Amino acid sequence: MKKILITGGAGFVGTKLVLLLLEKGYYVKVLDNLIHNQIVFSEIKDARFEFIKGDITKEEDVKNALKDIDLIVHLAAIVGAPLCDKNPELAIKTNINGVEIINRLRVNIPIIFASTGSVYGKLNELCTEESPVNPLSLYGKTKYIGEQIIKKSGNYIIFRPATAFGVSPKMRTDLLINDLLLTALKTKKLIIFEGNAKRTFIHVSDFAMAIVYAIENFEKIKNKIYNLGNEKMNCLKKDIAKIIAKYTECEIEISRSGEDPDKRDYEVSYEKIRETGFNTCMSIEDGIRELIEYYYTLNKDLISNK
Repeated sequence: MKKILITGGAGFVGTKLVLLLLEKGYYVKVLDNLIHNQIVFSEIKDARFEFIKGDITKEEDVKNALKDIDLIVHLAAIVGAPLCDKNPELAIKTNINGVEIINRLRVNIPIIFASTGSVYGKLNELCTEESPVNPLSLYGKTKYIGEQIIKKSGNYIIFRPATAFGVSPKMRTDLLINDLLLTALKTKKLIIFEGNAKRTFIHVSDFAMAIVYAIENFEKIKNKIYNLGNEKMNCLKKDIAKIIAKYTECEIEISRSGEDPDKRDYEVSYEKIRETGFNTCMSIEDGIRELIEYYYTLNKDLISNK
């Protein structure tokens, strides 16, 4: 069975992916610097699992992690515009320099690289993988540069995922749907700025499943970029609020004067990945029901990237 290295494997998507790969019999090694002080693997007692506390920006850590590895899943990054803007030097060091190190040292090892749909920014068209990129944030710009680095060496799959949401062992409450739902449950009111902006989503379970699909079909779909999501989850922000209100009975206020610092506004085609044979399973309503159950059963402060 293949030995998989997951960089950033202690994060929101990575923790979900680790469990899925172990269930399927893979050997899994995680390289993560635990920047958020997360404790997520204490209950894993599997001889096929190895955790290395290390940093992708440190060459020796990467060399050590790459020993005996058949494939890399590169998730490690400073994720999201707010965190990148808060510490731009760290964002560039991690999202660009770290990718350069991984790419140089991987030699012939295949890699699945998690980019972002944020590279499209604000486009008045249905975005395909051939659409012009227009990243509006430092985050989007660093991830697009990361794509170019990975492409130079070949033997890759690049995913441009929609905005993730849902429940994971390493929970994030800063993600749009997760955040709006928690606010609705706490305050019974949502104030939505720029409600007509279009956004696109993917459940974290589907994100992890897509990576497993890519591992198992690497040779068939390699050396291409794929948008990752489902057209059914291309939504206006105000429509997301309405779905949340359906389950929480919260009041919705669509503000006509306020401004959202997140200027992304686009809808995306996912035909290319679907034509290879991959389909998502979880709908927005499925994910919201799951999140409500999670939030109601949680008896401690939520771990967040805020």
